[in-house]
Amino acid sequence: MFERGETAWPPAVVRDRVGIRVSEPVRLRDYYRRLGAEAEVIDGEWVRVEGDRHAIQQYLQSWSSINQIAATIAPAPVVGVPVACASAAPRLRLGDLLLSKGMITDGQLDEALAESRAGGDLLGRILLRRRWIFEDELARTLAEQLSIPYVNLRNAGVDYAVASMMPTETGLHFAAVPIGVVGDRVRVAFADPCDQRAHEAVCARFPNYEGVVAELSDIELAWRTVAHRNRI
Repeated sequence: MFERGETAWPPAVVRDRVGIRVSEPVRLRDYYRRLGAEAEVIDGEWVRVEGDRHAIQQYLQSWSSINQIAATIAPAPVVGVPVACASAAPRLRLGDLLLSKGMITDGQLDEALAESRAGGDLLGRILLRRRWIFEDELARTLAEQLSIPYVNLRNAGVDYAVASMMPTETGLHFAAVPIGVVGDRVRVAFADPCDQRAHEAVCARFPNYEGVVAELSDIELAWRTVAHRNRI
């Protein structure tokens, strides 16, 4: 049954995937589904809705007004990247996050960024190599700040058949590895889930994926295992 003010969901000329942050995500998801839209809860406090972005926003304004529930719509279309990461405005960067947490200094960040620009290596790898941060410290901080799961790959394991769906060179370069399937989505572990280049590389293979955070050494070990299994 429709809530007051609801009408049928219009056909989308352009299909966007829009992230909405709300205190009652299940209720909002069900509202869009009753309208005929595709909607799902992501990471406990976000709802991803597929359809025309303008229509999604109009219905959200009506729902929020009627139910007196505040909701925040992500400023950019959400594809596969974790919604908490995609919605940051401006985009949350690893260096800024660690700096705000007091885990590195301004000087260390400047030096690491210069090395990253010169050599093309990931910022997280440089910080770890210089021993300015610890791996578990980095992974758990990212997970907490972005409200996405942290996964210990040594305990949770990796589905190597799924991991093999991505080229090893790509996964190693971007520090990301597919680790399994959850529902209809591939779960991908990132060392830095806010790395836009890593997101684009993963989306090229898995347009609709679920992102989690894992430690860099565990991701690299997973890829070494994949390479070893492929040689057997």
